[in-house]
Amino acid sequence: MTRVSCVLVAALAACGGDDGGGASPIDGVPSTLINPYKVWAFSPTNVWILDGTATVHRFDGSEWSQLMTPSTGGLACIYALSETDVWLCAGDDVLHYDGAAFTASDVAGPTGLDGLSAIWASAANDVWVVGDDAIVAHYTGSAWQRSIVGSPFKSSIWGTSPSNVYALSTFDLSHFDGLSWTEIELDGTPAGGDGQVWGTSASDVWLMNGDDMAWHYDGSAWTPSSELVADLSAVWGTGPDQIWAGGSFGYLARYDGSWHTLASQTPGSPYLRTITSVHGSSATNVWAVGRQLGEVNQGLIYKLQ
Repeated sequence: MTRVSCVLVAALAACGGDDGGGASPIDGVPSTLINPYKVWAFSPTNVWILDGTATVHRFDGSEWSQLMTPSTGGLACIYALSETDVWLCAGDDVLHYDGAAFTASDVAGPTGLDGLSAIWASAANDVWVVGDDAIVAHYTGSAWQRSIVGSPFKSSIWGTSPSNVYALSTFDLSHFDGLSWTEIELDGTPAGGDGQVWGTSASDVWLMNGDDMAWHYDGSAWTPSSELVADLSAVWGTGPDQIWAGGSFGYLARYDGSWHTLASQTPGSPYLRTITSVHGSSATNVWAVGRQLGEVNQGLIYKLQ
């Protein structure tokens, strides 16, 4: 079974013996990194973690450093096409990093979208972002455009091309085919939730909508995975049979044709753990981050090896 090692920002107690697969702390995590929220792994020697502040925490494989940004409202999301082509949500702005400097782009002004929560891009002239409103903002390389799509409070957007984009809202999952947006229904009921839609291709799409039912699209139909035991909200992988996911109760799982639990809390644990983001650069460099809510909030950083 894949081994899970857990990095504790605050105390080893948050990762004790109730984790399946074993856990070992990693030294050197900065004390300022107390609320890891999003992770993006470019390589084993370049991992970015967002904690809701204006600072990006970077790990080079041995040491941590900080990358300061011009954000005044904190960083809420990240999507990168390369190490020198990075997009970040920063309040009502999108920040672009070219490897040397940040450039801010106002989204709220031209589109009315605020509270940016998720971003996806296929190219520098095809950037999509969502937030608190029922608005999907699209950057074409010269201007931001807006569409009213589904319900408010969107948590995720992802696609494979400008004509294949998904947006997840509280009450619906919507799909854009290059011409129009349509709502996706699962088993005759609307899809939605506070989670993530993501995939490895147009025929391998996963929906983790914040409950214990993960959905998979194979290019022709959506089918549920019902063997999970926790509410899933984060997903990433390298291919159809190499998927990792996480969610409530510190739950981490791997899919290789069926789901296998890597880590979870023992029932009755006093403090709730939540995995909020999973990302990697390969099957041997997969990271997950989250937090434990309790007497003292503790940040959790996992590396799956």
